[in-house]
Amino acid sequence: MLTSVTGINWGDEGKGRVIDLLAENADIVV
Repeated sequence: MLTSVTGINWGDEGKGRVIDLLAENADIVV
């Protein structure tokens, strides 16, 4: 399964918390 979280603006768009949750089950985080 491939999961991607992207945003147009640099900065905190609320992605940090989402990525933290997804990263728990991820093999690779870039």
